[in-house]
Amino acid sequence: MNKGIYFYVTISTDPEGYHLLHRKECKRLPVKEDMVFIGTLYNLNQALSTARINFKKVKPCIKCCIRYSAPIIRETVRPVLHFPQKMI
Repeated sequence: MNKGIYFYVTISTDPEGYHLLHRKECKRLPVKEDMVFIGTLYNLNQALSTARINFKKVKPCIKCCIRYSAPIIRETVRPVLHFPQKMI
């Protein structure tokens, strides 16, 4: 079973007018008076949907939300030879 994550939204906006969505353990989390707890949710899409109910322009924090929601690719790319090589 997935573990819930605490999400917060900033009350103040950035220069572009967006509120930032943060996870509980984010190092860029603002002071307590400048954030609103939106709930214990299971993924970034749920958190963004919930935050956008009350705040029109919301974007996820680059440090805590985007980093953990991006897929981890551990495979290495191997070139494929489409034509046989001549043996010299």
